[in-house]
Amino acid sequence: MAGYLAFHCRVKGINVNVILKIEQGPEKGKTYEFTEPDTFLVGRGIEAHFRLSKEDRYVSRKHFMLEVAPPKCYIRDFGSSNGTIVNGMKVNRSELKDGNLIKAGMTEIRVNLNAEVEEEEENLWWEEDEGTSVQAQEKKKFEQKFPAACSDCMEDVSDKANSDGRAYELKDIAGYLCDDCSDMRRTSPVVEETDDYRLLGEIGGGGAGVVYTAIHKPTARLVALKKIFIEGSSQKAKSKFSRGMRAMEDIDHPNIIRLMGRGIYRGGNYIVSELMEGGDVRQLITQNYKGAVPPQIACKVISDVLSGLEYFHQSGHIHRSIKPTNILLTRGGRDSPGTAKLGDCGVVKCYSDAGGSTVTEQGEVSGTIIYMAPEQILDFRNVKEAADTYSAGLILYELLTADIPFRQKAKDPVLIVLEDTPIPVRDKNPSVPKPLADIVDKSVRKDVKERFASAVEFQEEIGKLKAQI
Repeated sequence: MAGYLAFHCRVKGINVNVILKIEQGPEKGKTYEFTEPDTFLVGRGIEAHFRLSKEDRYVSRKHFMLEVAPPKCYIRDFGSSNGTIVNGMKVNRSELKDGNLIKAGMTEIRVNLNAEVEEEEENLWWEEDEGTSVQAQEKKKFEQKFPAACSDCMEDVSDKANSDGRAYELKDIAGYLCDDCSDMRRTSPVVEETDDYRLLGEIGGGGAGVVYTAIHKPTARLVALKKIFIEGSSQKAKSKFSRGMRAMEDIDHPNIIRLMGRGIYRGGNYIVSELMEGGDVRQLITQNYKGAVPPQIACKVISDVLSGLEYFHQSGHIHRSIKPTNILLTRGGRDSPGTAKLGDCGVVKCYSDAGGSTVTEQGEVSGTIIYMAPEQILDFRNVKEAADTYSAGLILYELLTADIPFRQKAKDPVLIVLEDTPIPVRDKNPSVPKPLADIVDKSVRKDVKERFASAVEFQEEIGKLKAQI
């Protein structure tokens, strides 16, 4: 019978606390302590976690936000009239250091990053053994015989494809390339390799990482490899990210991009997933239709996403980063795009746990802000399923209008999410059928109690409209 080899040991860990101490102002002496990723809004407004004095005319309603991602802390000023001062200098976005002093109006806040060593127990699990049951042996024999061919020239690559015993497991999602076709697909003159992967060319990326087309050299498997940037993080933090992503390898659904592996190479993290060759949903707007996407296509895409999202939620996870570039398509045609699948599952939570910023930093991750539900910005740690359905609804809105439901695009995106009321979808595109418009407008309401509570509820409402669109 198949089993696992396990070791039990006691290891030393580091417990990092972020402590904010009010040193000057009406709340002098008050402290706030954080041990997990969270957000902390400071200002005179009612939404603020730390509400400053109404009498302090130098402070804005939403003055600045702190994003805590132990062992790091980041600050983001919201264009306040008098600015946010750190150690005597105005800042817009910055990573804070231990001992930094923040000044806003009459209030001064000291930032302390405290670390203490503590012992903790850990189970180390190694690979599954070969197994001794008849069923395990027969399955392994079958996997070894599973046929595989090069996606470009159809050369038989079965020996390589079956060398790790996963060819049958990945038969519906994996493609393969022989050595010659791999060379022809390479777009960079420099051959770059990461562990067992050969990078063929860059697909895209941003502040959080860069995605490449790659070949798993031992198996000739064609994959997408994403290098994750966690600036200045320790080896412990990078290992924490990798361990967090391990749970995502068990997520298996036809509308979720399959994670195939992860690792740390030359000091950086990477994750490996199935390669989606139909592009992302933003390309439906910018390339396929050069504008609004037909309702039938838009609803099919979002229905696929909601199906995967419901499975992800039932598995005990919240996505937190649903945006057009994280919804990818299998290969299809202009009028019949392929199956939509949700990508980067688990990445934002693991990224934040390892000390990466998801709100205050610029780049790919902060490009997600406009798709975030208000409660995700204000309470990252306790966000629920309805935040993900909000993001899916906003993408459906964008597919139907080729635009987002807000007017003030030059405004700080965090303030847009927290303050601006979405414009009704038919104001942007009057041709959207009224029953569909009602669903879209409900999905992007700011009040969590007024929108769809679950992905399945949202999907069912879309399903009722098939005959009308």
